[in-house]
Amino acid sequence: MPKSAEEEGGGGGSASGGSRAARKRQKKRRQQQKPLIKASDNDKGNEDVEKCKRAKLPVSSKMNESSVCPDKIDDAKDATGLRSPHDILFGGEGIDEVEPAMDRARALLQSLLGADVSVGQFYREYWEKKCLHVARNDVRFFENILSKSDIEDMIKNKNMKYGADLNVTRCEKSERNGDVTRLTLDPLPDSGKIEDAIVAKSTDVWTNFENGCSVRLLCPHLYSPTVHHLLSLLESEFGCMVGANAYLTPGKASQGFSPHYDDIEAIILQLEGKKRWKIYHPVLPLPRDSSRDFNASELSEPIMDVVLEAGDVLYMPRGWIHQAVTLRDNEHSLHLTVSTMQRWSWADFLEILMPNALQTAIESESSSSLREGLPRNFLSYMGFMHDTNEDYDRMINAQRATLTGDIDKKGSCNLDDDEIGTMTQDELEELKRKEINKLQKGFREKAKTKIMKVAKEALAMVDATCDEIGKRFLSDRLPPALIQTESEGTFETGTKRISSETLCRMAREGIARLVLEKDDKAVLYHCIDNSLRFHGNPLSPLEFELEDAPAIEQLITTIEPDWLCVNDLIHEDVEDRIAIAQALYDEGFITIKLD
Repeated sequence: MPKSAEEEGGGGGSASGGSRAARKRQKKRRQQQKPLIKASDNDKGNEDVEKCKRAKLPVSSKMNESSVCPDKIDDAKDATGLRSPHDILFGGEGIDEVEPAMDRARALLQSLLGADVSVGQFYREYWEKKCLHVARNDVRFFENILSKSDIEDMIKNKNMKYGADLNVTRCEKSERNGDVTRLTLDPLPDSGKIEDAIVAKSTDVWTNFENGCSVRLLCPHLYSPTVHHLLSLLESEFGCMVGANAYLTPGKASQGFSPHYDDIEAIILQLEGKKRWKIYHPVLPLPRDSSRDFNASELSEPIMDVVLEAGDVLYMPRGWIHQAVTLRDNEHSLHLTVSTMQRWSWADFLEILMPNALQTAIESESSSSLREGLPRNFLSYMGFMHDTNEDYDRMINAQRATLTGDIDKKGSCNLDDDEIGTMTQDELEELKRKEINKLQKGFREKAKTKIMKVAKEALAMVDATCDEIGKRFLSDRLPPALIQTESEGTFETGTKRISSETLCRMAREGIARLVLEKDDKAVLYHCIDNSLRFHGNPLSPLEFELEDAPAIEQLITTIEPDWLCVNDLIHEDVEDRIAIAQALYDEGFITIKLD
């Protein structure tokens, strides 16, 4: 049964440092391992249904092409029945009480995009490709998300700290060359450590604001349940970490930040007031790091110059240079920048995969190929400098020292010294070229063979790497912000004892992941106990015996609106079925049907 396997430096886990479900059974189970049944990972439609029937899994309504491949979406249905973000987050008219979180997440994204661009069209035509401005003409559309008065209350009552919770910044524009320079006015602690950050006094912040400074909230979800719900649901849509900053800027053409580009996909929600955005073509598509500030002389003509009004949305792929300024009137601007896809590229995947594949290939007991020595004197004919090397005598000596097979000490052409001595300079140059090319070709072929061995190992480790990056996501992401229909029947709403007849399901899809570790343990990673502050708590995954894995997988892949009876779990021992379900219930993963 489960054991707490706390890890240092992660983003999940209990604030007290231990799992609520660190309850260990004394009974040792040694039954034969059963195969895992992945009802949610199969894309063969009818085979899913049959497998679920054989394994007594519920036939989920989520087994369709759009859930397996999110880009394949029915455009005709996407842009219909739009609801406000607040109603989708917390319930309202038109909300189905058993609407799965993935459906609500899709509805939320569609709500942000408006009626003219479907989610499918957005992913095909805009995602990572180009900007999108959604003009809504509804200044009240985001009125319940976050407001200036909410921020005033936070700063006054929540002991927010400079550098950790907020920044106060302004930009100064040079009259000589038009360059915009950003100044950060945050007072620094004497120690220079973030844990000693200075608490922001409300009077100081608003004095600076009145003097033209912008206020940036670094973690608005820490103090706003609505923002937390928004980001948590979008994590279900994008399948990776989602964060946000809020930017409050005074009127009178104020600017808080210099022209730059970011390393995230940005969805900008204009909550209050207006702001003019100038966007420039990227110098590096899809960068992995944010840029320095750009000078005016480095900017071309903007490809988009648009004023966002309250209720509008602007999507901007990572890498697109931008700057924003309020209008010349006295109206302030407040926008929320939702960010995602940071360090979530194929490059990041391969940075995990390839070193592991290389190490596995190196340590192979069946092949010493990568442990073989490099060819003797290969540096005398490989590398950039040998593309134009004129030192024929040194080349010939290197060739004689390294050639094998048909190539003897007289050279690969089997010419004796007298024959070489009678050759013209052009013939000698041609001989040198052939010899060096043959050596270089041989080296490259050997290198290719070694590389392909690593690539073969890498292909065998793709699934394991997906588990590694999945663990990282669970460590990085926010704790799930559950709505009432999700939290009813969870451990948090009242302790219950599980029986063999109890009906249960996951509180929300994707909040836990089962991984088979090298020590033959089934380890369940989760984000239930994550902190609202990034990596604020250590991970505390649960360890199970390997034979528990099929039953656990049944539980964590059963999502609303379906229910799973504990007695139908894949385990020969009824007590084991109950104990596994009880452990997941106690941890907060699953909810039980109360009626």
